[in-house]
Amino acid sequence: MQDNSYVSYMRLVLGLYILKILEQGPAHGNMLAEEIERRTQGTFTPNTNALYPLLRLLEERGYVVGEWNSPITRSKRIYTITEGGINRIPTLELMLEERLKLSARKLAILQTDLLGN
Repeated sequence: MQDNSYVSYMRLVLGLYILKILEQGPAHGNMLAEEIERRTQGTFTPNTNALYPLLRLLEERGYVVGEWNSPITRSKRIYTITEGGINRIPTLELMLEERLKLSARKLAILQTDLLGN
């Protein structure tokens, strides 16, 4: 995979996780990161350098709404999924499914060619 393709793939995965977790209820960034790590059994720990810019992008696109838990201290921004975010999930699922199928085909070729099985 090219670097740009990998970044795009990981952004898709992270975005879909964020929306699916927020479907269960509001959460702040650290909670989202912890839940993703838990759900992936520790195989994926979101980097905050990727998580927070993506949350801002999701907010700009109207898929989530963020509000400070305390407007004075602004310590934690709590995110809630919007109707637009809920409606976006099936599209993201289809996009991920296609990417995973492509990755599986590539891995099968490598496995056969390099390992003979």
